Amino acid sequence: MWRKLYIIFVIVMLSCLVTAGCKKKSSEAETELEEVKTTAEYEAEAEQEIDSSNMDAELERIEKELAAEEQQEP
Repeated sequence: MWRKLYIIFVIVMLSCLVTAGCKKKSSEAETELEEVKTTAEYEAEAEQEIDSSNMDAELERIEKELAAEEQQEP
């Protein structure tokens, strides 16, 4: 008698654990893809923004950005 009750109890507990373990989590983090420009897009953008009149100023700006990035790296 007690053996049957024990077996039924174990089966009920296992089925509860299996049922609880199968729930899908709805709070999964969604990944967002970062849009990356291609080389052609960068070249087209540079052709529009840089001309002979502002070429020196753009070169100095780029050199300053690169120098700042080099200082940040350990």
